[in-house]
Amino acid sequence: MNINCTHLYLTCRSGFDWLSRLAKRGEQFDIVILDPPSTSVGKKKKRWSVKSDMAELVSLAAPLVKNDGLLFTTTNSATLRTDRFASMCKKGLSDAGVMGKLERVSPMPYDYVSIGPQPVKNLVWKISRD
Repeated sequence: MNINCTHLYLTCRSGFDWLSRLAKRGEQFDIVILDPPSTSVGKKKKRWSVKSDMAELVSLAAPLVKNDGLLFTTTNSATLRTDRFASMCKKGLSDAGVMGKLERVSPMPYDYVSIGPQPVKNLVWKISRD
């Protein structure tokens, strides 16, 4: 896969605000990476949790992925099982009216030291609108 980096956005801001802004502009990308914190408190004191809000985040990001593009979803929530995380991502894709096939479950990097079950879940979704 060749990646053209002339059209690249990297943001560490509120994903909800930024994804909405990109959608309003009609932006689309070959790859979108969602790597939110497990929990967070936003500027408006709104509490965010991957366990309850990931589907909404995926539903905002999915329309930004070009047809046949990839949506990377990841979490380091140690208490969230991979199958539950995948279900939340599928719900977000469905809510966005986008078809996504789980293309790959990537393991944690070998240099990410952990004891017990691996907390990091990396799911790669192939997006199609056909």
